[in-house]
Amino acid sequence: MPGTTPAQSPSRQDVSDPTLCHKVGSSIARRCSRRRWPLLLAIAMLVTGMAFMFEWNPIVHHSPSWNVGGDLWNTFRAAHYVGWGYLGGVYDPANGIITFPGMATLLAPVAMLSGILHLSESFLPYTLQHPTAALLLVPIELVMAASVVFATDALAERLQVGTRQRRALCVLVAVIAWLTASVWGHPEESLAMTFALYAMIAMLDRKWVRCGWLFGVGVVLQPLVALMLPLFVARTPRGMRIMLAVRSSALSVALIAVAAAGNFHDTYRALVEQPTPPALNHPTPWVWLAPKLTSGGDRLTNYASIGHPHGAMSVTQSTAMARSLVFVAGGPGRMIDVVLSVLLGVLVWRRPQSDVGVLWLASCVLASRCFFEPVMTPYYLAPPLFLGLVLAARVGRARFWAAAALSLEVTILAYHHLNPWIWWSSIVLGLAGIVALGRPTDRMPADPLDHRQPSIVPDEPARPEVATADDPRVPVPASEHHHRAQSVSV
Repeated sequence: MPGTTPAQSPSRQDVSDPTLCHKVGSSIARRCSRRRWPLLLAIAMLVTGMAFMFEWNPIVHHSPSWNVGGDLWNTFRAAHYVGWGYLGGVYDPANGIITFPGMATLLAPVAMLSGILHLSESFLPYTLQHPTAALLLVPIELVMAASVVFATDALAERLQVGTRQRRALCVLVAVIAWLTASVWGHPEESLAMTFALYAMIAMLDRKWVRCGWLFGVGVVLQPLVALMLPLFVARTPRGMRIMLAVRSSALSVALIAVAAAGNFHDTYRALVEQPTPPALNHPTPWVWLAPKLTSGGDRLTNYASIGHPHGAMSVTQSTAMARSLVFVAGGPGRMIDVVLSVLLGVLVWRRPQSDVGVLWLASCVLASRCFFEPVMTPYYLAPPLFLGLVLAARVGRARFWAAAALSLEVTILAYHHLNPWIWWSSIVLGLAGIVALGRPTDRMPADPLDHRQPSIVPDEPARPEVATADDPRVPVPASEHHHRAQSVSV
């Protein structure tokens, strides 16, 4: 009508409401305040990771090239195949991918953006000294790896760990996660544990739908997370177990089915046989029992490098006889972890455990990967260390600092090449000590996070009831009645 202004829609009124904006701002400020240390450490990881990429090779190796995580370009090349619509190309043998295609799918938009911006990148056999795609890719992988610092701090807070121990925990987790991303180019180890740890928080809060989907994302990024699923499926209330298993496996089954439909042979080879070269990593005593996939031998190999001498691009190619690597199958040995995981899941199903007890069994399963692996890489230690440190911090200060010292010891030792028996036994003993330090003690009171758990502290015996003179059930003599009557009259 004339002279009236059109009324605003409720949504616009809500968005423009200064009170609502103040509430949202204050909520964000509170969250940032609660996660102050993880936020600061994430920034530190980003800054130091970029400095490592630019300066490590020039200072340490006296080479003008950038230091990008060794395996990062393989994953990035696989991401290109996903962006081109060929998911089966992820498992091309040249990429060396033997895990689920979640990380390649996640990086596919980054790979497409890199192509649109005409950024250069390395891929075998071509290695660039200054691949410009690293300026886009490396910060993203560092942020992905830093997410586990937030997840471990959130789980420690949920388990009522003290503030000082949480700060030290964040520092240790940041150091371990930084190594997996900056040195090795494998942020998926940390990112998968991020989703797994938040799934554990959802389990503690009895939010089973969220728990299932979070586990599903973690599994598709790193199938190691799937080893914990039997424990949490057994812990799920009756009637919800099937749906939690479906949610946890839906993403992985869908992506692997598409990849196998386009490239079945390479998909089967990568996910079932899982070829791995002992010469490039750390062989363990289990390598002598692992089936050999290739026997090695001399063959003619082509090499190529791209440089920019005098401002012009030039490609240098060469051929030489080289001994091919021996590959062993890691899949059969890893079946031991699967069997152990299923047996522990049956244990939780038949003999229900407390929530913290399930988390401790999950840390045992994660550590078992390093116990039975035929060929080890240092970043394999990251997932069991993340959860083991959180559980040790929950038990007490002394155990946490002992676990922290052991975690630093095994992390440093993992980068040294020693006799396989010495190296493997040292890693196994260190991880076993960390897991043992995180075991919940029987003398502690019942878990306050689990209201269904019976208390492990024996109830106080009932004290015998003492009869008093004021009790109406006690007979009173006549003289006493007379005395009370006089007291009432007065």
